[in-house]
Amino acid sequence: MVVHRKLTVKKTVKLIFAGGFLGSGKTTALAALAKRLIERRLRVGFITNDQSENLVDTIIVKQMLKELGVPVEEVVKGCFCCKFDELIEHVEKILVHDPDVLMGEPVGSCTDFVAAVANPIKIRYQNAFRFAPFSILVDPDRVRALMLSETKTRFPEEVSYLFRKQMEEADIIVLNKIDLLPDQEIHRLLAAIGKSCPGQGLMAVSAKEGTGMNAWLETLLSGRPGANTVLSQIDYDRYATAEAVLGWLNAAVTVSARNPFDTREFVHTLASELQEALKTKDAEIGHLKFVITSGGKSMWANLTHLASAPSINGEQLGRLSRATLIVNARVRLEPEELETIVRDALSRLSAARGVRCEIDDLQCFSPAYPEPVHIIREHLT
Repeated sequence: MVVHRKLTVKKTVKLIFAGGFLGSGKTTALAALAKRLIERRLRVGFITNDQSENLVDTIIVKQMLKELGVPVEEVVKGCFCCKFDELIEHVEKILVHDPDVLMGEPVGSCTDFVAAVANPIKIRYQNAFRFAPFSILVDPDRVRALMLSETKTRFPEEVSYLFRKQMEEADIIVLNKIDLLPDQEIHRLLAAIGKSCPGQGLMAVSAKEGTGMNAWLETLLSGRPGANTVLSQIDYDRYATAEAVLGWLNAAVTVSARNPFDTREFVHTLASELQEALKTKDAEIGHLKFVITSGGKSMWANLTHLASAPSINGEQLGRLSRATLIVNARVRLEPEELETIVRDALSRLSAARGVRCEIDDLQCFSPAYPEPVHIIREHLT
C-alpha cells in the first residue's frame, strides 16, 4: 500500500509552473512575475530544479527576490517528475511560510510534466492546490531552429522532438525575448507557433523589459484551470536521447587574487573563452550560465548561442580579491570533453589575469534515462 505524504495547508495555494527548453529565460521571467505578485500583496514561494547541485538559477532567484521574503527551495539530481517525493518535501517546507502562490521551474530538458507531476498532485492533494495555466516559454532562435528548421542547429532531431513535445503540453506558449525582435517578426513567429500548435494560448513577452508581463500574469491568475494538456503519447527513447546528447556541467569555484580583479571583466572573459573553445568543437549550446558572488551580492552572465554575446546582469561587484563562482553548462558534447574545456578555460584565465581558480566541486555527466515516479494520462481539471 502506497502512503501519500500528508501536507498541512491553511488555504488553497495557486501553483504557477513554467517550463521550456534551455535558454528560454524561465528564471528571469518567473522572478519578474513573483515581484508583480508581491506588489499585489500575495505571499510567494519558489522551487527550482536541476540534474545536479550548484545551480545558478537558485542563486539568481534569491538575488532577484532578496529582501522580499520569498522562500526558495531546489530539487536537484533529477527532474521534478523523477524526484516527485523530493518535490513534495520541498513544497512542504515552503508551505510553512503560508504562501498564496507557489512557483516552480522544471529543468529545461523536461517534458511530460502534466502526466508525471501535475496530475499526481491533483489526485493526491486536490483540496490543497490549484494549477494556473501551464506555460512553456520559447526563445525565438529556438523556434526558428528546432520548430521551423529555418536556421542551422547542431542538435539532433531528438532535441527538436523534445522541444515540440514541450510546446504540445502547454496551456500557454509564451514567446519570450521579444525586445530583440521587430514587430513583424513577432507576429510571424506567433502565427507559425499557432499553426503548429493549434488550441494552445499564445502570448509574447519580454521578461527583461516587462512587455506583456502583466497580461501574462492576469491570465495565470484568471482562475482558469491549468495543467490540463496531457500528452497523448511520447516516445521516451527519443526523449532520453535528446537529454543524453547534452554534457551537463555544474561547478563551484573559489576565485582569489593578491591584487583585486575586475569581476565583470572576469565573467565576460570566461564566457568568451568557453564560447571560442566550443566553436572549435562545433558544439551546440543549450545554455552557459555563470554567477559570481561575494558579500551576499551576485552578478551573473548568460550565453545561449555560440554566435551571441554574453549578457551580464545582477549587481555590479567592482573589483574583488575573493569571490565564489558557479558555472552551469549544458552543451551538445561528451561530458569528458566539456569538463576538459571548462577546466582549461579556468586555467588560461587564471594565468592571464593573475587570479587563482580553485575548483571546490565539479560534476559533469549526461542525464540518465527519465523514469517518472508517476504517469497519469487522464485529462483532469
